[in-house]
Amino acid sequence: MISFKTFLLTFFLPWLFMIILSMAWVNVGLCGEDTPVELESTIVTAGKIKAAADDFPGSISIADGKFMEEHQAGTTEEMTRFIPNIFYKTSTSGDAFVSRGISTLDTSIYTPMGLYINDVAYPLSYMQAQSLFDIQRVEVLRGPQSTLYGKNSSSGVINIVWAPPGNEMRAGAFVEGGSYQTWSGGAMISGPIKKDTLFYEASFMGHVTDGYMENQINRSDDFCDDQAFSGRGTLRWTPSADLDFSLTLVGTDRDMGIGDLRYLNGPSATDRFRGYSNHSDRAEQNSLGQSLRGKYRFGTLDLLSITSHQSFTRNAVMDADRMLLDLGVAEIDLDQDSWSQEFRISSSEGFFSSWLLGLYAGRDCVDNDWALNHVNAMVANQRLSDSDTDSFALFGQSTLALTHRLDATVGLRMDHVAASGSQTYIPHAGAVTYSKDISETELLPMASLSYAFTDSINGYFTFSTGWMAGGYDYYFATSEDNFAYDPEYTMNYEAGIKTAFFNNRLRTSLAVFYTRIDDKQVKEEVPGSGFTAWKITNAAKAHTTGIEFEVNALPVHNLEIFGGIGYARAEIDDWTGTSGGEFVNYSGNLLPWAPDLTANVGVGYYLDNGWYGIADLFWAGRQFFDAANTLEDNGYALVNLKLGYVFDHYDISVWGKNIFDEYYAQKKLKDSMGNTMVEDGDPMTLGVTLRWRF
Repeated sequence: MISFKTFLLTFFLPWLFMIILSMAWVNVGLCGEDTPVELESTIVTAGKIKAAADDFPGSISIADGKFMEEHQAGTTEEMTRFIPNIFYKTSTSGDAFVSRGISTLDTSIYTPMGLYINDVAYPLSYMQAQSLFDIQRVEVLRGPQSTLYGKNSSSGVINIVWAPPGNEMRAGAFVEGGSYQTWSGGAMISGPIKKDTLFYEASFMGHVTDGYMENQINRSDDFCDDQAFSGRGTLRWTPSADLDFSLTLVGTDRDMGIGDLRYLNGPSATDRFRGYSNHSDRAEQNSLGQSLRGKYRFGTLDLLSITSHQSFTRNAVMDADRMLLDLGVAEIDLDQDSWSQEFRISSSEGFFSSWLLGLYAGRDCVDNDWALNHVNAMVANQRLSDSDTDSFALFGQSTLALTHRLDATVGLRMDHVAASGSQTYIPHAGAVTYSKDISETELLPMASLSYAFTDSINGYFTFSTGWMAGGYDYYFATSEDNFAYDPEYTMNYEAGIKTAFFNNRLRTSLAVFYTRIDDKQVKEEVPGSGFTAWKITNAAKAHTTGIEFEVNALPVHNLEIFGGIGYARAEIDDWTGTSGGEFVNYSGNLLPWAPDLTANVGVGYYLDNGWYGIADLFWAGRQFFDAANTLEDNGYALVNLKLGYVFDHYDISVWGKNIFDEYYAQKKLKDSMGNTMVEDGDPMTLGVTLRWRF
């Protein structure tokens, strides 16, 4: 792997130097460009009050829907490749966002980073794989966001915003074909039913692929196929200038192969993209959500109400051994229902330059059944679990202008979680049932100072706190003693600076941070089990230290240059566990599922005659998949290219992802015999896309 220093000297600094030099040329007129050009100032709602992104006292990245389309970022996973210090952990055991090196244990169904779509939380890890068709923008906040959002988020928030339907008639569609028999298509329409009063929006998207894995037992090439369909509809009513109501229905239906896991060594080892399975290796996921959003403005105050309900199911069957022999099959049946109600009142006028106060109540009901059916009756077991969790929170923050350049922001969250859970564990020896109640209350403060050095240079310092509530071990528990685990806490210190130079043609942001993690939720081996039993505990203390830098430049009206780099060293401070029955001190190791480096750089050139070309690179550094740091991916670079032509209302393009077919691992683990299993990353794919807009 290329070292971080070598990367900086070889790749990043020359890019930065070239950008600044080109801006200097433009500024003194050497380019001969008379057309005024500048980057648009982005107004965001991630802070829950509309404001310029540069005024937000924290690390925030913005990408709009047009950028996503142009760069073939059609999913949340692909989106994160343009955001420094955000990584998307994807595996058959669940997806999750990793922010600044703060990851979660592999089998957790909840994650420390929150995902919101139009103000509605998507709490389960399986829900974080989302398509990004017909969105207005994505706002990514790094660091704890306890005082802004209804459902607590201890490491950051990804806020996806849809464009509300209005008087403007909009319509669009696309069709796309690519490698491995991959086809995608979608359509949307939005406009008025009654001008100024009643509006609608509807969209639909489908995606099918055979996938790139092959089952060596039956030579099936749809080992990891995927069929996903989603749709949403919104009805918006504005009876007056001060009232705004939106009713939204959204649903997904996904049927996918999950045979990605293969042996890297041992007697059942296979080549890349080849595996063994004696079973169907399939997962069916369905979700249905409804939300009612009401906004009322009276005087200088905005009152917002968000009522939502979501149901989610996942039924999965997977070969438990990945060998030629048919030894066992694992099955999961997950059902989740979530209800929430949030009220927020806010203002950007008066004594405080801005303030908000929020009240949140939610209920999550989880029914999670898991079974291992094995030819060895001593190994076979089953767990039938259910839990009900009630959450209540009062949160708020306010900003006071101390001087015309200096602002102070303070915030506080009071969070209470009460849960009850039960599980029936059915091993060979016979069934045992146990239950556990959880009751936790936390106060989470934040404070920040921001200073405008000039009209184009802003700096800030922020202190914030977060927590990830305790929960239940649905997959490894054997008794009441190890059925539940406690909360995980984060304390974050961050300083940053944001700039806009050369008549707003060059924007940069720089942040440095230190985050302490206490009572880290981890999966560890039960002493004396010898790789046969696991438990979830709060055994670790850790910290993450790092830096992130982003740059966006528009040297001339048809040239776009961007880049970002994030470095996060997530180090274990205190954790003594067991491995193979022996005590092991993990202190000084790096947390698993946390790449130390994420970087991207890209350029887009748009000719006036309709032709355009785009190139971008994503770099992920070294990461480990276990606390012992024995399972490792050395890092990888993915290069993507696109060539297109725009005419009238159409856009046709050809593209390639990972064009050098870089190999990388998305997951590694060891079996009970010490052999390594791996899930391969995506290979090179090529495709063509046709878009139509009205």
